[in-house]
Amino acid sequence: MRHTQIHYWDRAADQKRFSHPLRLNWLARYASQQARILDYGCGYGRTLAELSEAGYKHIFGVDFSARMLARSRFQIPCSKVVRNDGQHLSFKDDCFDVVLLFAVLTCVPDSNAQRMLVAETARVLRPGGLLYISDLLINNDLRNRERYQRYASTYGCYGVFELPEGVVVRHHQSEWIEELTGSFTQLEYEDFNVTTMNGNASAAFQYLGRKLERETVDA
Repeated sequence: MRHTQIHYWDRAADQKRFSHPLRLNWLARYASQQARILDYGCGYGRTLAELSEAGYKHIFGVDFSARMLARSRFQIPCSKVVRNDGQHLSFKDDCFDVVLLFAVLTCVPDSNAQRMLVAETARVLRPGGLLYISDLLINNDLRNRERYQRYASTYGCYGVFELPEGVVVRHHQSEWIEELTGSFTQLEYEDFNVTTMNGNASAAFQYLGRKLERETVDA
């Protein structure tokens, strides 16, 4: 499935637009402008551009789509972006202050793969570092309920479905997000509505959590 997803995003690289808002006030509240920030699944670099314009100097992006990264490098020549395999990060442990996952979980429909992704973000975050997620929630309109039900038995998860373009995506139950981020301390959370990459309205959420500090052991 991962190869299918990569092929889709390479084809869509010059067409799609993303609109999840970056809450700079959240970042300013918990991280300095000297923070090392990783945009995991940076796509064409929209969020990297906003961070740069806001004065953040140490910003990095990774994505598994070569075409998305090519668009990012063209639009933001000073951006530091690298390609990964969609699963692992080629960075040392504890090397970032903030990791962003903007509309990334929706592209990783499998629950175990999502757990691995969040664990990888935790690995590269320093103790006390921030995980900032923006993604899609389950919708209750007829159109979405029908496609959730249509694919529930195929993928074993209510909320996973196929788009006509051939890519598999996921909308999330809030209880799952709470479980997925259980190793972090929640700092901020907000539900909102967003326009998806295909121009449809969807329920969404943003989450900001802090990686737990390592426990010290008395000698």
